[in-house]
Amino acid sequence: MKAVLGQTKGKRERGGNVAVVEKYMPRCRIFLLDGEKFRTNLLILFFDLPLKRETATKTALLAEVLKKTEWQQAVKQAEEMYGALWDISVVKKGDRQLLLFSLETLQKVEMGEALSFLRERILQPLEKSGFTKEIVERQKEFLRRKLESRQDDKRAFAQKRIAEETAEGTDYSISADGYAEDLEDITEKGLFHWYQKIVTQSEVKVFFCGEKGEKGELLSLRQDFSGKVSWKELGEKEQSKNGPRFLQEKILAEQARLCMGFSADMENGCRQAAMLLLNHLLGGSSDSLLFQKIREEEGLCYDVKSYLEPMMPYLFIQAGIREEDAKKTGKFILQCIEQLKTEGVSEEKLQQAKENILRGYDGISDNSWAMVDFLTEQVLRERPLTTEKLLRQIERTEVEDIRRAALHLELQVVYLLGGKEEAKDGK
Repeated sequence: MKAVLGQTKGKRERGGNVAVVEKYMPRCRIFLLDGEKFRTNLLILFFDLPLKRETATKTALLAEVLKKTEWQQAVKQAEEMYGALWDISVVKKGDRQLLLFSLETLQKVEMGEALSFLRERILQPLEKSGFTKEIVERQKEFLRRKLESRQDDKRAFAQKRIAEETAEGTDYSISADGYAEDLEDITEKGLFHWYQKIVTQSEVKVFFCGEKGEKGELLSLRQDFSGKVSWKELGEKEQSKNGPRFLQEKILAEQARLCMGFSADMENGCRQAAMLLLNHLLGGSSDSLLFQKIREEEGLCYDVKSYLEPMMPYLFIQAGIREEDAKKTGKFILQCIEQLKTEGVSEEKLQQAKENILRGYDGISDNSWAMVDFLTEQVLRERPLTTEKLLRQIERTEVEDIRRAALHLELQVVYLLGGKEEAKDGK
């Protein structure tokens, strides 16, 4: 990725958020985004980990344990920094699991103070002999309840399940939130050793969006995470070719959720742009083909949408329906996709979709979190893709590109989350 400082020279790029990207590849890489116009500075540091079933739950638990370690001290320090906002969390990006430390402060807070806070959250636990059993057991129970309550949000649960099933056999299918059944075997000693390995061996990426002139102090983080990467595993990305599969699960709900997962071609930036537009045209808005055909014309669903998950080579469709309408709704969904394959879309529809997507990406520069999120995905993909380049690719996409993208859609899984009535009279 090209190394640049601040904005590009000359004319400002449309939506072109440019970051400092290091010219070489140390273990700790640092990226600066121009955030002068914001009232706050955003500092994010994350450890970049392969998403594996054997470590996913440990990493998710780590985020909870680290938040509670020296909790009172952290709260007091944040309050002293004019009510700074901080968090420790896990984020899934494709087949990567990010253990993320974030701090958002007013711009008048000194960088040295912000870095000191972040260092304490990350490094102070390592100065002790390990995590306390009391905190680990308490957070294990907290995480277990959190995982078991996921079914309460039927739409989110269905979204999670179709992603898992569509990506079956690959690391894309693994949940970065962890698994309740894996918590039992985690001990405070084993968790501490896992954290030691993460801090001393994994890739570290630092993003700062705020005032200029902070690079020098940020570079001091290299002293804490020195050396080269000595531990890096590449995720398994081979897709299953055994579809389509049909699955059904029952859950206590008034309506059913029908989900369909398709493999998609997003191998490079041009194909990514075409898929973004296809998704919008297919089911990404109230003007989309699915919404107009299945909800407005046929009245078969309460809601319907298509969507893409970050850094996953799949397209998903989800609809809220009456369970008895599942087969008919699925048939119409496939007809809509076939229409895109054979007839494509009109120039007018494509232009409207472009304008809608371009407005959304233009808005990235107005939100520091969105800027960091976009750049994070490009860094993880190891692509030199700025918002400006993506916008140009979207603008250049033609009707035939949409049809070609649709031709690459291949149905993998049909998943029905059916409703069931609540038990009566103890039965």
